[in-house]
Amino acid sequence: MKVAQSVLDLAALVADALGYPPSHQPTLDQSLVHAAIHRHQIGPLLFAVVPRLQDRMPPALREELGWHYSDNAHRQQDAMTRLVGIGTAFSAHRISWMTLKSAPQAAALYGDPALRHSSDIDLLVAPRDFARAIEVLAMVGYIPSNPPAPAGPMRRAILAAVRDVSLIAREDHRCAVDLHRRLFLAVGRRARAIELKRDGGLVPSPRLDAGLACYLILHGAQSYWVRLKWLVDLVPLLARLDDAEKEKIPRLARLSGTEKSVAASLMLLQSLFPFAALGPLQPWLAQQVGQRSVQARLTRYACALGMENDRGHSPLDNAGLTMQAYMSLFESPWTRVQMVPVAALSSLVRRTAGAIWRKERALTRSDAPAE
Repeated sequence: MKVAQSVLDLAALVADALGYPPSHQPTLDQSLVHAAIHRHQIGPLLFAVVPRLQDRMPPALREELGWHYSDNAHRQQDAMTRLVGIGTAFSAHRISWMTLKSAPQAAALYGDPALRHSSDIDLLVAPRDFARAIEVLAMVGYIPSNPPAPAGPMRRAILAAVRDVSLIAREDHRCAVDLHRRLFLAVGRRARAIELKRDGGLVPSPRLDAGLACYLILHGAQSYWVRLKWLVDLVPLLARLDDAEKEKIPRLARLSGTEKSVAASLMLLQSLFPFAALGPLQPWLAQQVGQRSVQARLTRYACALGMENDRGHSPLDNAGLTMQAYMSLFESPWTRVQMVPVAALSSLVRRTAGAIWRKERALTRSDAPAE
């Protein structure tokens, strides 16, 4: 496995930002900082090392990182305000929900939530509450846009065919809420083996445990780890898990039929961040490392992570690669067979609804990958 030098340089800067000894002292230039900000979405985190690297960083780059940190802090605060409002509305309608990869998780992992780049607000609701949650979000100012799902007889049919819906805030089209009714495109017993336990509060979030670790690993793997941001999240998470929780990760990987994807992901993590607290996972990884399919995934992840420009060349915005990545994620032939009609129907419904209700579809900031 060969990792691009730019990724190794960014990993060294991340180590420094997280308080670990960096493997080397990379040369800071505009291309590296821009890759951190735009390509890998870790610009706010790198702002933490600016005080220690001022003598090696041009003033313009320091200012740029500072601006992105400040802008991200504002976005995280805005997200929390919105989540409180959404939580109040959901509670009033007795909708069971939690956040995914949003501001509460950023605060739990990094202390300062502004260190983690904020993008969309991800929410998970119980499948039985999915349609009602869309209605409540529409009532409080969010417009279903991917796929469009206007109120009326067609809404329930559209929602029955998709796993998630992106909604855009009516007063600020830069703000998107992604509402999920299950964690993965895959259905069936294997996919349901990964569960998230909810912490309480007005803005509930997943408990920091093995289930969350597996979900974050598989979330990154289903996009071939094209963003360094997702891999970095595993470092503080694993540092917070005790050995008993870490020992559950291989078991959950076996139950979900994702052992090869989980093993390759953790090997990628270890290659970039050797200080990651893998602990009791090491013997299991030693058993997996010689498997050809694991190495093939590891090579694919390293290649995707090292692309200078992933636009159109990653599962994030390439429908063919998206389906390929989903199929690679789950190893069970039956899970893969079940996925094909689910993905085909979802993609058809998204495209059809987008063609019919073009105005609502146009609100989406960027096209989501087809399911």
